[in-house]
Amino acid sequence: MSIRRFLNKLRLRFRTPPRTARDLIPDYEEYLRLQREEFLSHESEVERWVEGQRRFVEYAFRGKSRDLRVLDCACGDGVGLEALCALGFHDPVGVELSAGKARRARDRGFRVEELDMHDLTRLEAESFGAILSSHTLEHAYDPVGVLAEFHRLLQPGGALEVVLPYPDPGPRNERAHTAKYELGTDRDDGGEFTTRFFLERGFELIGRRQDSFREPELWLSLRRATV
Repeated sequence: MSIRRFLNKLRLRFRTPPRTARDLIPDYEEYLRLQREEFLSHESEVERWVEGQRRFVEYAFRGKSRDLRVLDCACGDGVGLEALCALGFHDPVGVELSAGKARRARDRGFRVEELDMHDLTRLEAESFGAILSSHTLEHAYDPVGVLAEFHRLLQPGGALEVVLPYPDPGPRNERAHTAKYELGTDRDDGGEFTTRFFLERGFELIGRRQDSFREPELWLSLRRATV
């Protein structure tokens, strides 16, 4: 075992209990304001982000039927939707919290609903064959609730394709990445804790890998359990 891995295991053993978003930002309206205003970015303006998103979508969706109805959760200004369309998926749907980013995506010809990912009840249960969640869940106020929404929206056996910044240690960005401690992306353990977070909430693991093209990331391919 490397010295780095040993020290990390020691740190995890004696770390304080993971904090929730409510510990970091007690008021939900303030959380929404921060996500909409202070932590806002336009992904389509960053070439490496565009290429990184395209790489992930091609990797995660390459073997899937193009007839699947796909949801891109927190679609931003449409980078993921563009990559899905380029692969041949028909009319993918985006949801986005920021009105400005949703408008930019719609101006590019994509179908986007302005919704909070914690409440997707305007979308019909079991109406999607796949969900793309790229650099999304780390921003959640209630990641358990968001996963419950994903589970509700997916058809049995439907795919959940996830990208998370990983490892994502330290307090530097915790008010933006409010779910990092609950998800365990602050732990450099090969993604074990984070994977269990999904497995304990009705999903099965299909594949897992780490990538570092645009930044260190964890890629998870999951599906909604059928039993």
